[in-house]
Amino acid sequence: MEGKKLITPFHASPHDRRIRFARVLCAALLVGFLALLSGCDRPSDHVFRGTTMGTVYTVRTVNPPASALSGLDQAIFDRLEQINASMSVYRPESEISRFNALSAGDSMVVSEDFEHVLRVSTQVYAQTGGAFDPTVKPLLDIWGFGPGAANRETWRPPSEEAVRHALSSVGLNLIDASTPGRLGKLHPGVQLDLGAVAKGFAVDALAELLEGRGIRDYLVDIGGDVRVSGRNSEGEPWRIGVNQPERGQAWGEVLLVLRPGRTAVLTSGDYRQFFEHDGQFFSHVLDPRTGRPLDNNVAGVTVLAQTAVLADALATGLMVLGVEKGLELVEFLPGVEALFLARGDESAVAEVRSSGFDRLGTKIPF
Repeated sequence: MEGKKLITPFHASPHDRRIRFARVLCAALLVGFLALLSGCDRPSDHVFRGTTMGTVYTVRTVNPPASALSGLDQAIFDRLEQINASMSVYRPESEISRFNALSAGDSMVVSEDFEHVLRVSTQVYAQTGGAFDPTVKPLLDIWGFGPGAANRETWRPPSEEAVRHALSSVGLNLIDASTPGRLGKLHPGVQLDLGAVAKGFAVDALAELLEGRGIRDYLVDIGGDVRVSGRNSEGEPWRIGVNQPERGQAWGEVLLVLRPGRTAVLTSGDYRQFFEHDGQFFSHVLDPRTGRPLDNNVAGVTVLAQTAVLADALATGLMVLGVEKGLELVEFLPGVEALFLARGDESAVAEVRSSGFDRLGTKIPF
């Protein structure tokens, strides 16, 4: 059984559509690789696929109760549509777009989904000392990574003045979340972008949907953000591949395979979205504290946590913190493990793992 519901929430220029197609292709290749590692479709597998959030999703279930399958494809579609209607900055009528359009001093009612994602974002903002910040949208816009971005082949870095001006609108202290169910704007320029956590939240939402129907063995993948439970159709733990951080490559060499058990696995990297100017690479991962793309040689961070929304936010925050401070934080957080990939001389990549990561990762030759 396979559902083929499509979600196309974005309104974009032809250039944006080309960028999005490349991202979808990357994600589609990754999904194919995950399927390869986890076993081909078997009679016990029920797989649902489609597109959402500018990428592809795969929901794979094993031996689900027959009653659980009734209307499941539509339920998956509806849940993803609900999340897009809340958190997509590409939709002018979404909750986040309506908040971004508020004037200073105004507030609005927000949904439980939105409030939950903002609460997790605030938690990780505090844990990382502002290295992860959901108010980063003004910086994303001036660096060419926001909605309606210009052609990155001709993009140039913004001026220092533009960076300083955008930074004046960045910071969670510029919004008021003190009243449950409401969100207020304290600064006219503050703008939210939940792109670093929305996919993770959607993964969790689909996992909860499956568990609510009595499904215990599953894999949920949205653009490479993954959460697994139970075992695959071969009765083995799910296997998740982590790629080498190769800039511009849709599917790089496989670095290792994870067997994470019941958990979420998410990766943030500098090698999927970037532009090059005068021989220098500028990643879409920005440091909200400096207003500039990362220059700490961290190529990617893979995080394992109990929820995908937490892992998603942490993956970005840990990249910004860097290896030393990031690893220190991970060792402090219960139930969290991480793999840091750091660029060295001559494009060599060093692996740095948290203390509990080794039991989950298996090096494989490819």
